Amino acid sequence: MTLQQIAFILAVTATVIMLIFLLLMIFGVDDSTFDGGFQDADLDFLADEPLSAISGLKILTIRGMLVFFSIGGWVVFIIAPFMHILLVLLLGLLAGILASYLQAIAFKAALNLESSGNLDYKRTIGKVATVYIRIPKERSGKGKVILTLEDRFIEVDAITDDHLDLLSKTMVDIVGLENDTTLVVSMKK
Repeated sequence: MTLQQIAFILAVTATVIMLIFLLLMIFGVDDSTFDGGFQDADLDFLADEPLSAISGLKILTIRGMLVFFSIGGWVVFIIAPFMHILLVLLLGLLAGILASYLQAIAFKAALNLESSGNLDYKRTIGKVATVYIRIPKERSGKGKVILTLEDRFIEVDAITDDHLDLLSKTMVDIVGLENDTTLVVSMKK
């Protein structure tokens, strides 16, 4: 088997696996799903944990190795007929390392953009909301209200101490919290 054939097999295999991971990410399957529950420090690399990190970048991960073999393999495959074998291998190695490094930078930048998504519902107290789904009287069940919180339009579970049901489209005051995700509301006065 020639160097070009080996490079082609490595590049195609790594590229196909990367595309599968990409499709799974697009459809909402988080890469942490693939950790298989490994807790042993010797097996951390199977959970896409860094074997080596440079300035907080996760370089040697499963994803990083796939990028390395994919890009490095394609570079070797393309330039193998035109250059000496040692130069081809060196350029393939450098291209793979550069691609892995750039991938790590891109993922670190993407993670920096990520927010926890948690809203502080304590900040809703005193605000006005609109009943979206009827709220049964005297805490006999939950309904839902809609409001704007932290520049987001949200729908939140709500209960009331009022003696009448709060019907849809009724304006209400948020007077407290039942728990971390349920508001206590009262008819707007």
